[in-house]
Amino acid sequence: MKLAELKDRVSNHGGIFECTRRSGFASTPERKVVHFEHVIEPPVGSSDIPDVGKLRDFYETFGSLTLYHDSVSGDAAFHIARPEAWDDLMECFRDWMDDVIDDDPDWLPYWVEDCLTIGEIPQSGNYLLVPLGGNKAGHVFEFEHDGYEFIELAPDIEAFVLCVLEPDSDMLTDMASHMSFIEGDPMVQWWISTMRDNQGRFVKSNS
Repeated sequence: MKLAELKDRVSNHGGIFECTRRSGFASTPERKVVHFEHVIEPPVGSSDIPDVGKLRDFYETFGSLTLYHDSVSGDAAFHIARPEAWDDLMECFRDWMDDVIDDDPDWLPYWVEDCLTIGEIPQSGNYLLVPLGGNKAGHVFEFEHDGYEFIELAPDIEAFVLCVLEPDSDMLTDMASHMSFIEGDPMVQWWISTMRDNQGRFVKSNS
């Protein structure tokens, strides 16, 4: 079953980030407004999508999904990739994990060698993972490479996207930590102070 209602919610959601300068020259304005949108690519169809965590339904509806995209700088908060990109993302994830897996530490999730790498937090080295077996099958996790944390985000892909569309202060702060909205001069970077969306939502980051 396609997730038509979810697609409608994504398509109809937009807004702005009100940002403060976090680095740059004194001549740079202290504040900036960034308009965000969500970028949907159409599905291409695949019989190879595992039937866990609503993944098959998701990929019947979306080819890929980029959330909170700024068309000027190219920054985005999350990217859920096309299935044909999963192997490349898994290779990047494995680059972080190979030595750790060999040591088999107690804190490593049981599912770490039986999961999909379905997306990433762009330009961060962090990845979106979905376990394929056990009691966490289909759940969405973020691998945070700074500290090697596995953070559970949602019980399935639909719930994850819905949660991202309604961020709280903690999630907005996490988003802000990976987005800098650079345009030209890499020394001029920005921090998200607040989000205002077209649904009347107003959220402040923890800054």
